[in-house]
Amino acid sequence: MAMPLQLVGDTSDKATEAEVTVPDRVFELAAESLGKFFEPLSKIDRRTSAADFLDLTKSFKRAAIIGRYTVLEGKRTLEVGSGFGTNLAVWIKHFGVDGYGVEPGGVGFDQGFIASRMLLAANGIDPERVVSGTGESLPFPDESFDIAYSANVLEHTSNPEHVLAEATRVLKPGGLLHMEMPNYLSYFEGHYMIVQPPILWKPMLPWWVQRVFGREAAFARTLQTQINPLWIRRTVGKLRKLYPVELISLGEEVFLERLSQPFRFETKAVRGRTGAMVGVLQAVNLGNWVGRLIVALQGHYPIYLTIRKG
Repeated sequence: MAMPLQLVGDTSDKATEAEVTVPDRVFELAAESLGKFFEPLSKIDRRTSAADFLDLTKSFKRAAIIGRYTVLEGKRTLEVGSGFGTNLAVWIKHFGVDGYGVEPGGVGFDQGFIASRMLLAANGIDPERVVSGTGESLPFPDESFDIAYSANVLEHTSNPEHVLAEATRVLKPGGLLHMEMPNYLSYFEGHYMIVQPPILWKPMLPWWVQRVFGREAAFARTLQTQINPLWIRRTVGKLRKLYPVELISLGEEVFLERLSQPFRFETKAVRGRTGAMVGVLQAVNLGNWVGRLIVALQGHYPIYLTIRKG
């Protein structure tokens, strides 16, 4: 049996080629691990969250963003924090990627390694392509991948700078590092699904979620809220002392394009929580002046960090 999580919209033709299915057991693991963990934080039903986590259309959207900077097809690719394995399954089956994943355990995330191997095996992919490990110490030799990728992982690591250095280390010359992450100078917090002021110091987010929204604050204390465009530029400067790297983008252009066009939310949860707010922004966004102002204030969301190794 498999959950009927179908690819929809613009990706319908690709669904047939990819033929990726999500087993019922993987859906249940997602609901009872990440879904259950975030339910009291985001106030979103665990099964709704699980469906969002396992939405295969995201893998095609992410591939399209990577495709702005390099060809994905056939590339040896490492996903740091491969979650439930949906990106790897779609990219391997549809794009012919030679893909591998590293998935650590952790509070709320402990079923990802088991579930991702289960999903790969159900789709005829060697489950050993997902290995247990952390981004701070990748179990791969230097210069062994064409692409290093992650989505919504860096803010959960113990040392984001080391993760970026490790991801760069395993890249071949000319390789691409592409990471999606929250911007804590923005006005939206994606784990709690709440609006926020720009977070200028680490204790501010726990105070905000607890005092303003009445949410449990322990998880907020674990997040690396220093992540923002200013921090990234400083960190890339340090990274240049170790490797020849070029900062290509922080994703401003993707943010501007999305805000200036009819907006299609990636998840049902975000549609329900922020649809009205984004609708108002778009109504007054003539010439994309709102988007440009947000970018000027370093508040675009999310960050799509793209670095090329020389």
